[in-house]
Amino acid sequence: MDLELMLGLRDHINIEKHTPGSLKLKFGMELIVNPKVVKYVKVNGFGPPKGEEMPGMTGTRFNPLTRCMTISYDEEILKPELLQKLFTCECEDEFQHAAQELADAAHFDLATFLH
Repeated sequence: MDLELMLGLRDHINIEKHTPGSLKLKFGMELIVNPKVVKYVKVNGFGPPKGEEMPGMTGTRFNPLTRCMTISYDEEILKPELLQKLFTCECEDEFQHAAQELADAAHFDLATFLH
């Protein structure tokens, strides 16, 4: 995936509920039928790329009937305000900055996720 695609896909993701340590997202139909998203999920599931760990992310659950995904995370590593910003910021620069800050905080190579 690339940052431009991820930024565009956010138009089809809404935050249903966010408390420190748990982020629940609702996916629009456009997202779950996107061929690039389908390919990624078939290979990697709903987390980081296969074989990669993202410190701070403790689990994901996806309910296909409601199109909701809950991400459980350690709020000491992944700051809640940065996760919130990732899904609510308006412009690409803010999105890239938030994504890089989260990756840096988790010691995660963002380039691995983007390719």
